[in-house]
Amino acid sequence: MKIIAQKPLYINGDVVTEGSVFETIEQHGRELINKGYAHLIEVDNSAQPEQPEQPEQPEQPEQPEQPEQPNTKADKKVKR
Repeated sequence: MKIIAQKPLYINGDVVTEGSVFETIEQHGRELINKGYAHLIEVDNSAQPEQPEQPEQPEQPEQPEQPEQPNTKADKKVKR
């Protein structure tokens, strides 16, 4: 997640100054925002039109083709 530092921060061995944009993991970013050390970058998604989703085709389970085998004498067992 990209956020903007509101106070100087020590992140990953570097000092990030006020107003600098930096990237961190979601959990750490939320923690910094809640403490008031950073704020989230406002992203304007209206400039990029969303691509219409194509309807998904329901998958039909593949049934393996099994050739029919003629019955042979070995297959038949007779009880006596």
